[in-house]
Amino acid sequence: MKVLVVDDEEMILSIATKILERQGYEVTTAWSGEEGIRRCFEQSDQIDLMLLDLTMPGLSGIETLRRARQTCPDLPCIISSGHSAAWDNIPEDLKANVHFLQKPYRADKLTELVSGILATETT
Repeated sequence: MKVLVVDDEEMILSIATKILERQGYEVTTAWSGEEGIRRCFEQSDQIDLMLLDLTMPGLSGIETLRRARQTCPDLPCIISSGHSAAWDNIPEDLKANVHFLQKPYRADKLTELVSGILATETT
């Protein structure tokens, strides 16, 4: 199973990668929305889940998700943000198969959410 992690913070990319790889997931990273969309396009048949920061310079998480869904319409996504009201800012047309994870998150919360989503996807 492959997870795409999109975040503009190097430390978050590194920590999320270590947490997920420890659980046996293959991880690919992108440091911007633009790069995340490119990875979605290039690896659309390989990516099973996207972990996406909501607030990034350039393309926001919402715009990144909107464009990624053009290539991968059913791709499950975890939106991550330090703002607790962030879920309310996600347009209704994008909320299908989207989950929210409050930053800062603990390793067990991330792995529990990822494994639950991917278990549902493979059944």
